[in-house]
Amino acid sequence: MRLFIYKCIIVFVGIYLTYNFTIGKKIDEYENQMKYFITDQGREQFRDFIRKELKNSLDNENLLDIEDRVLIKKFIEKLNKELN
Repeated sequence: MRLFIYKCIIVFVGIYLTYNFTIGKKIDEYENQMKYFITDQGREQFRDFIRKELKNSLDNENLLDIEDRVLIKKFIEKLNKELN
């Protein structure tokens, strides 16, 4: 009976450690990211970052590459054909 209890304890400790070193770490990372967006300070920093990036992109002369322009134009033309 004592041997069975020791084996069960070893198995449960092994499962616990495996969980914490694999899935547990990922869950902790996601929880930390969610805490960042839940706080007012984190949301304000994120808004400031987006504003700064938008200002930087507006300072550029061309927002899109030539290939991107062609793809978007073809996509819009195809949408217009399907809507008509």
